[in-house]
Amino acid sequence: MHQIINQDHILNDAHSTTQKEVFHFIANAAYKLGLVDSAQACSEGLQTREDHDSTGFLCGMAIPHCKSSHVKQSAIFVVSFEHPIPWETMDESPVSTVISLLIPESGSKEALHMLSKLSRSIMKPDTRTALKEKDTQKVLETIHHIIS
Repeated sequence: MHQIINQDHILNDAHSTTQKEVFHFIANAAYKLGLVDSAQACSEGLQTREDHDSTGFLCGMAIPHCKSSHVKQSAIFVVSFEHPIPWETMDESPVSTVISLLIPESGSKEALHMLSKLSRSIMKPDTRTALKEKDTQKVLETIHHIIS
């Protein structure tokens, strides 16, 4: 059975400095894992969603996501950045960590429900702290707790 998130989905990006680079980084990671059939289309899907309305939250967090026919399996990625990323957020802070959700075009209500749970959860300081940890196991446990 496909896991929506595993240790291969917890990443550190040492190079990105813009949203566009972030979306390429996530899309390329998803492509390498066989979760999407086109890194370019996935990146464009993330950008299109961001252009519609910002996915930025508070305290350096964002939840970029997309629903696309190029996504073969739902997946969650948690990516931390070495360089703060300029992003439209609720508190105007740059983003240091994203939780990215990739949903197939035939995306289930379950995936959208997960997005809602993630959005509510990152409003809590304890959750944000846990997700910003460099401890892969703690990040996985936190995400599993949120979406279960």
